[in-house]
Amino acid sequence: MNDVQAVWLYGQWALKNHEVPKLVAPLVCALLVLGFVTARAEEPASDESQAIKVERVRDPAMVPYRKGYEMARRVQEAAGGRVRLLFRALSARSKQPIDGLQITIEGTESHGALEISPDGFFSIPLDEAAVRDDAEFVTNQKRGSVLLTVVLEPQLPREGLRYSMIVDCMQGARRTLREIVPWYFRLFTPHVRGIGICYRQPGGRVDITGNGAGYRQADKVDTDDLDRTVYCARFTDDEKALASDSLIIPSAGWEPVFLDR
Repeated sequence: MNDVQAVWLYGQWALKNHEVPKLVAPLVCALLVLGFVTARAEEPASDESQAIKVERVRDPAMVPYRKGYEMARRVQEAAGGRVRLLFRALSARSKQPIDGLQITIEGTESHGALEISPDGFFSIPLDEAAVRDDAEFVTNQKRGSVLLTVVLEPQLPREGLRYSMIVDCMQGARRTLREIVPWYFRLFTPHVRGIGICYRQPGGRVDITGNGAGYRQADKVDTDDLDRTVYCARFTDDEKALASDSLIIPSAGWEPVFLDR
């Protein structure tokens, strides 16, 4: 079994067993193909042997900063600012965030720590100086102990949200997937079929003014990027009743979520 087959099987297993969010497994495969992370089939068998690895400092397979920079730049250009690329680092053993995790960018002249959220999310800064410096990603964790996944996060304004922005966001996500997922994985990649205006509790409501005026209840049950149950009002990019300038007004406490069904 070659690396591509092994990682495709990992993505399908992870998706089936809810080890990673629904849009993440194919993107893990994309990370491997782009060379941003590595799967080490030669390592001893264990519950970590199928994990996607973040390599340690001075390891011969250490990940160059350039790989992450190029991927983040491609997403930025494809999405037009409507999609944010986030990475999530978890324990390969427990699938939980890692206490005390540190990831830094280290080069001859470049030094900087990435800001990591309590849930393990971080983004990659676009630093051309670090690229020229041939910097690398360095962690304070043992080799093979970190599972790295990637999430595409919708970027929508909290106020003044127009239907055209939802359309742009969905189309930007699709361009991003085409850009970073190789063609031979696209058959297995979930499609971005909608955007949910989502709430952690039922009872949310989204008002619409202009063409298609009315409201939608947030009653579609789905999951967010942390695999938590959310309640969503669903929008697609082909709604004939809505005009580009229709104003979308969610009640307080909402978050946007890409929907694949």
